[in-house]
Amino acid sequence: MSPTDTQTPRDAEATPDGSAATKKPGLRERKREELRRRIERAALELMIEHGFADVTVEMICESADVSRRTFFNYFGSKEAVVIGRDPGPLPEHLQEAFIDGPRGSILADLVRMLLAMMTTKPHDVDQKIWRARLELIRSDMTLAKAMADKVAAKNRDLEDLVTRRIRKRYGASGTPPGPGAASDAGPGPDGAGTPAADPAVEALITRQTGFIVAMWWGIARYAIQITVENPDIEDRELMESLLDTLTLIQEAEL
Repeated sequence: MSPTDTQTPRDAEATPDGSAATKKPGLRERKREELRRRIERAALELMIEHGFADVTVEMICESADVSRRTFFNYFGSKEAVVIGRDPGPLPEHLQEAFIDGPRGSILADLVRMLLAMMTTKPHDVDQKIWRARLELIRSDMTLAKAMADKVAAKNRDLEDLVTRRIRKRYGASGTPPGPGAASDAGPGPDGAGTPAADPAVEALITRQTGFIVAMWWGIARYAIQITVENPDIEDRELMESLLDTLTLIQEAEL
């Protein structure tokens, strides 16, 4: 699990329970990944020793024994080494399962879906690299801003997904999205039945969406912190523990 990525393996396939099963990579892909990690490790070690601003691409290439061209084939910049690769959009089957087949509350389902994706990582991930990445991001304003921009981009995707589920839920049940927010404006543009023309309804949906997504990011940050501090913790154990705690909170047991 990287600081912000909800990683989706590009060759993942859906399993009967909706999770992702990853095909074993071929020799060429494994060699590329080994080279990527070598460059990444060399860059992060240099940055921890000298500071992000004082490390050049030339220094990274010399330490990793690669050419500039090879470096830029894998990373667009030194910032990209620290921030990590873009995991891409959520798989369509996971999006549809979240919108159409709720198993619990909207927050619990969002956490379950995204934590499951965050934990589809290889078990030989270098914990030293994780810690170095987090330390660098916390200590450098340029990296912190780049990470914030990346989070903001992913935030928009999650907000769109959550909004779609809210609209479908209220459209199907006929329940307005909050006290006093009922309207006779008719179905919204997605046909879900939520009156999109009512500014009060739209404002409330926007607030609900933002609040739910913000809670998710708080849970994600905590999960990353726990994983970094306890590298031997099992992914499934962590996910079930967080979901159990969330259930207790929602049932007013805590």
